[in-house]
Amino acid sequence: MSDKSTRRQFLQGCARAAGAAAVGAVALKLVKRADADKVWQLDPKLCSECGLCATRCVLKQSAVRAVNNFDECGYCRICPAYFDTTSEEKDDGTFTRLVCPRNAIRRKLVGKADPADPNNNYYEYTIDETRCNGCARCVERCQPNAGNGALHLQVRHDLCRDCNQCSIAAACPPAAFYRARLADAPAGYRRRGAAKKGAKA
Repeated sequence: MSDKSTRRQFLQGCARAAGAAAVGAVALKLVKRADADKVWQLDPKLCSECGLCATRCVLKQSAVRAVNNFDECGYCRICPAYFDTTSEEKDDGTFTRLVCPRNAIRRKLVGKADPADPNNNYYEYTIDETRCNGCARCVERCQPNAGNGALHLQVRHDLCRDCNQCSIAAACPPAAFYRARLADAPAGYRRRGAAKKGAKA
C-alpha cells in the first residue's frame, strides 16, 4: 500500500471521526436543551414515607422538605402529625411529645380561642424549613385514617443540586422521585410561597 493511499485513508478516518463528534455534540446540545426545564420532583401519591429523602441526598441537610397543603389541612386541635398521640396526655388534652424529631413544625392558633370549648379552636401547622430534613415522619402520621394527607414531601429547587444521577431517586422504593418539567408537576405539588387559604369555618 502506497504512502498516498495510507495518508488518504488516515485523512478520511479523521474526517469521519470529526463528523461523528460534531453530530454527537449537536445531539448532546439538543438533549440538554430539551432537559433544561426539567427538575427532580416527588409524586406525593407514590411516596411511601420511607425516610430515605433525609439520608440519601448529597447535601448534608436534604433538599427535600415537608409541606402542608393548607387547602386540605383540617386545622385540627390535635394534629396526629404534630403531637405524638402515643405519648402521655397532658391536663389540657394535648400530648407531651411531638412527632417531628427536629421540632420543625410550628403550631399557631387561628382566630380567637374558645375557652368554653377547646375543641372548637383551629390551628395552622407550618414547616420551619431551616429545621426540616425531609424525614417524612409527619407525612406518615398525616395519612388517612389518622390524618387527611395534607402533609407531603417536596423538592426545594433553590436547594437541590439537580444531580444527573440523583441518589434519592436511585434509592426510592416506589420510584416516586422522578425528573420532569415543572409545568407537569402532579396534583398536590406546590411551589414555595404559594398563597395559603384561611382556616375552615
